[in-house]
Amino acid sequence: MLASETNKQWDVGYISGSFDMFHVGHLNLIRQARKRCNKLIVGVLTDELVSKSKNKWPTIPIHDRLQIIAALKYVDEVDITTELLLHKRNALEKYGFDAMFSGDDHISDGWAFDEDELKMLGVDLVFFPYTKKVSSSHLQEITLPPRAEHAGKVKKIGDGIQFLFPFDKVDKNERIIIYGIGKVGEQYYRQLSELNFCEIVAFADTYAKPGDCFNGQRCLTAEEVRSMEQHYDRIVIASTTYHSQIISRLRSIGIEPGRIV
Repeated sequence: MLASETNKQWDVGYISGSFDMFHVGHLNLIRQARKRCNKLIVGVLTDELVSKSKNKWPTIPIHDRLQIIAALKYVDEVDITTELLLHKRNALEKYGFDAMFSGDDHISDGWAFDEDELKMLGVDLVFFPYTKKVSSSHLQEITLPPRAEHAGKVKKIGDGIQFLFPFDKVDKNERIIIYGIGKVGEQYYRQLSELNFCEIVAFADTYAKPGDCFNGQRCLTAEEVRSMEQHYDRIVIASTTYHSQIISRLRSIGIEPGRIV
């Protein structure tokens, strides 16, 4: 239902989203939702889920996005939205809400398909007006043009590109280590090789052994990456599944967070 169609008030409301590059559209949605319920719970999608849905890593990492949402006076509880919690029924079992809120831009994209089922469970799916002319994607386009412009060039490479290199987080001509030699790493290597964007000084992988190679270059262990501190500018993690775990691993051995993408 549209929020404008009813004056109903709910006890516990729930919203879930990426909230990347937090802007006034996000604020409007959260503020309107809190006015219509006694308690508002907000779920924030993991970096991996944002990457999966938008084919790019979020500009703001999950732990920072959680802090931003938690600091809002309209939010009573904040939690991480995992893939399991994307299913509305699983989220309902965990949080016990009686209203789930969203922007009306999601009415036509399939997000409302569960409305009847939720209604049978005593939960209303409520849509507020979407704030037009502002979005995280638009903000990324106007604030990161020198890097983001390379993303469009990937389309010219050909078929088979499913994982887009994070051009918006790496400067042109930086020296990088690609951490991950699976399918994602292979596609990152292919994009960078054909676009001549930055220099790959080495590859690395959690399961690498001393002396291993990948695409003709050294494949380092995590410990060997630490010893190459003077030879690279950035470590780019090529994994959509274990991104957070790899970050934790690299930080635990002393890699500066600002050098990890």
